[in-house]
Amino acid sequence: MNNIYKLFIITVLLWGSTSCSKDFLDLQPQQNISSDEFLQTFEDFQAAIAGSYDQLQNTDWYGRYVPLVADVMGEDVKQNASANRAKEWAEYNGSPQDFIPEEIWAELYEGINISNQMINSPFTPPASVEAQFNQILGEAYAIRGLAYFDLVRLFAQHYTFTPDASHLGVPIVLEFDVNSKPARSTVAEVYQQIISDLQQGVTLMNTDPANAGRFSKEAAQALLSRVYLYMEDFANAELMATAVIESNKFSLVERDEYALQFFEGNSSEAILEIIFNLADNPGADHLGNMYKASGYGDYLPATDLLDNYASNDIRGTMFREDPDLGGIYGTIRVDKFPSDSVNIATDNVPVIRLSEVYLNRAEARAKTNNFSGAQADLDMIRLRADDSASVTTSTGDQLIAEILMERRKELCFEGHRVFDATRNQQNITRDDCTSPICQISYPNDRFILPVPIEETDVNPNIIQNPSYGQ
Repeated sequence: MNNIYKLFIITVLLWGSTSCSKDFLDLQPQQNISSDEFLQTFEDFQAAIAGSYDQLQNTDWYGRYVPLVADVMGEDVKQNASANRAKEWAEYNGSPQDFIPEEIWAELYEGINISNQMINSPFTPPASVEAQFNQILGEAYAIRGLAYFDLVRLFAQHYTFTPDASHLGVPIVLEFDVNSKPARSTVAEVYQQIISDLQQGVTLMNTDPANAGRFSKEAAQALLSRVYLYMEDFANAELMATAVIESNKFSLVERDEYALQFFEGNSSEAILEIIFNLADNPGADHLGNMYKASGYGDYLPATDLLDNYASNDIRGTMFREDPDLGGIYGTIRVDKFPSDSVNIATDNVPVIRLSEVYLNRAEARAKTNNFSGAQADLDMIRLRADDSASVTTSTGDQLIAEILMERRKELCFEGHRVFDATRNQQNITRDDCTSPICQISYPNDRFILPVPIEETDVNPNIIQNPSYGQ
């Protein structure tokens, strides 16, 4: 049986959890229950969408590895002496046999299958709950779009790697078929699926959620601003960012409250984030524990990132002195996700914030020569962080470089860096390097993960990524 389709997951929904054990690939068909048997009532769909958000919390999605891998492959973090989680990807020597690509691939396709079951269900809701049902269905589309976006970013080269994005993406799976052995679609085809899903989500979602832990129409539009930016469709990136900003449903947090947004969650600028609380959190496996001294402490902030913060920049409060560090490792640790002790791993993990939406629009405007608009957007973020900074006067390539640096300073440790570097055709240069590899030149086959061997072994239609063998 194809591995993708061994992830048929309605049983997991019934138990209210989409956490996946390491031997999930060995699940037998009789352990599964089809949507024809389960998705029979509106309440079933409520349970199913809750399972979708549980899936997003997974350690192999936004709970840890998706944002962590994207950052350790960049230059904003450096390895501590004890680093062993995602070390292969920080050192660019991973293989198709490694567990991280296997589990990311599996968990994201499991999330896609959850959405597929809801989207493909023939259920017709009673008129009394039709609006609420459409909201849930819109969220299912948006989550599927997000899953495909994360997959294609991690397992395929960036959109403009080829002129028509005809290079290999990931398989598009929209319905359950136990006998199917799907080939990889092109990156262009995957992006069209992502756009279609997010646009459908925008059309269907009609309710402002209680908090940023669930998708809204604006969350889908915010993600579309990022998707279009990656595609270099700057007009639509600006359009979607403007729609979110002008909805007036979000506002940048005040400067003095900047750091609290990550610890307390659900701030005024949170558009979509993964919520953790005392009863529902991954404990020691949380993203923040990869950085804290009281956790695993595998990764540290690179000096060439720290040196770009002015002394008055409020974002400097995201870092903390550690007297037990020294030498080539410096004395500073990341404190962006500071929960500890009885609150361990309860920090929410951002998927997209209003600050990114401003920076998405700034970049789109700068790359279409709307320099004044780009300067204004950049200064929204720059002056909020450092109220003593001068307003931006740069234009052209210098302005673009300043926007990309501001993305590094604002969005560090949220899983952006390697994608921002590759889509801008930049080398990764680790000036403050504690890894065996300190320079990764663009283009590079190793900027992306391999398709897991568990998939290529059972599906002859799957082509492995270059340099990883077949």
